[in-house]
Amino acid sequence: MRLDNYILEESQDNIKILILTSHSEDGDEESLFKTAKSFKKICEKRQIPYYVVFSENAYITKNDDGESFIHNLNDKKGLKISKHDTVAIVRGSVSKLKSCLNLLTQLEKNDIFCINNRQTIEECSDKFRTALKMADVNLYTPKTALISNEKGLKDAFERIDGKFPIILKTLTGSKGIGVFKADSWEGLKSTLQTIWKINPDIEILLQEYIDAKYDIRVHVLNGKVIAAMKRFKVKNDFRSNYSLGGIVKEVKLTKEQEETAILAANSVGGIWVGVDIIISKDKTPFIIEINSSPGTEGIIKATNKPIIDEIINFILDKKNWRVKAIESGRIENVYIDTIGYIKAKMDTGNSAYCVIHADKWDIKDNYVTWTHLNKEYEHKLEKIKKIRVGGYNNYIEERPVILLDVTFNNNTFKNIKFTLSDRKELSPLLLNKRFIILAGLTINPAKKYILSKENPEEKVIKESKSIRRFLIE
Repeated sequence: MRLDNYILEESQDNIKILILTSHSEDGDEESLFKTAKSFKKICEKRQIPYYVVFSENAYITKNDDGESFIHNLNDKKGLKISKHDTVAIVRGSVSKLKSCLNLLTQLEKNDIFCINNRQTIEECSDKFRTALKMADVNLYTPKTALISNEKGLKDAFERIDGKFPIILKTLTGSKGIGVFKADSWEGLKSTLQTIWKINPDIEILLQEYIDAKYDIRVHVLNGKVIAAMKRFKVKNDFRSNYSLGGIVKEVKLTKEQEETAILAANSVGGIWVGVDIIISKDKTPFIIEINSSPGTEGIIKATNKPIIDEIINFILDKKNWRVKAIESGRIENVYIDTIGYIKAKMDTGNSAYCVIHADKWDIKDNYVTWTHLNKEYEHKLEKIKKIRVGGYNNYIEERPVILLDVTFNNNTFKNIKFTLSDRKELSPLLLNKRFIILAGLTINPAKKYILSKENPEEKVIKESKSIRRFLIE
């Protein structure tokens, strides 16, 4: 079972927002790009704690208690960050340097919810990878070929049907920069020769030209369209970017266009992205590109919608938080509070409750007394659950439900529902699909003990003189 993301369900106040960006072109230490500045202003207006991270020189430290802090250059105090109260909004300028992306990776390793994560950013930044992802989900893109030198030019041109005009794009670029149009073979060759003279290592996409008066920019947030606009061609230009002077206007999407934008966003794992669509003469929606850090100035002007506030409202609801899943073996050792280490099977097909082995049990006065490996425990009875047991006998079994705290991969998950069952000949512990999602795991069925030791050191559990009663309220 593969779960690319999981949801953090813990609740904690005082959410902090990191605005990951870089210094704007004018070099002013305090100046910001437009959308980063808009997030800063809204956070100030709504009194939401924030920290602008200039990713070129920022770094992360840990203190002796294992707490993490993010620092800008010359800020030794920094800001304490935690998966429980910190979200990072990642702007497009971060993708320009590997060091900035590596800072993002460090945040992800600290389980910080990032909008968007590094994989999404890199798949969107590389236009050829974007085209491949669209092909995986059967979405239309202009016919595309990738070339790195003049030797492959003729063959690449024929692969996109060999008709002029055609579009040339650098693999990375935004706001219409790095996009060219060639109307003839001579123009195509001279443009490429100029590019390769400046940078002989640059790779170029050739794409078929789809003639249209406008394209559509769609903002998708968490699998829903929140705004869309038409972007009309700039006068005396084939591009339509608002940043280049393109006229923008709100548009009502058709159902097909909306579904296309959502599928495109989901295919790259985008939390908040801008999907660019062009409509062919036969009304077919073609994905031009996906922007993992869409600007907001044009879309706000076109739709008069409070896009920044909507993004922040999404962030403030912790049910929306997702981080990258961690690979786990199908068998791992977990620590159950008061019981110790138990070998657990990650049961991806189990949508019911987790299950723990009990030799026997007895219910009295809303408590269940039970034994596990000849040790006796007593827990509050939550309820009785009827479970259909498959196999040859196919019968209904009534099982007591208790709450246990499970520690795995340095995280403790409290009040996990378990049913008691006699599992002498089976795995003593089954962890269900809900726990797998909660713990942020992707299960590798071919491996065991990826995140734990096969024979972990036993922890000392203090025994009381009488039956131990553990009340988990």
